Amino acid sequence: MISIAHLRAARGLLGWSTARLAAAADLPVHSLERYEAEDRIEIPEEDLDAMRRVLEAAGVEFLNGGQPGVRMKPPAVIVPVEELNASNDE
Repeated sequence: MISIAHLRAARGLLGWSTARLAAAADLPVHSLERYEAEDRIEIPEEDLDAMRRVLEAAGVEFLNGGQPGVRMKPPAVIVPVEELNASNDE
């Protein structure tokens, strides 16, 4: 489940406005602004899923363990083809 704090923090990490996230998730910007502004507004699960997918595709990782939060995914380690061997088969 994505909370209002998750959305704000994820947008902050990316430097995105509500308009940019809404456009990327194909949602009306006023709906996202209302959701972030009001603690008790209901938002359809499919809208939350759309926002989550967009934010994750942009590099945000949602942490929902003992301390829920967000962070940027660590960059992928790219091993040049000529250096591939059994020791880096992870």
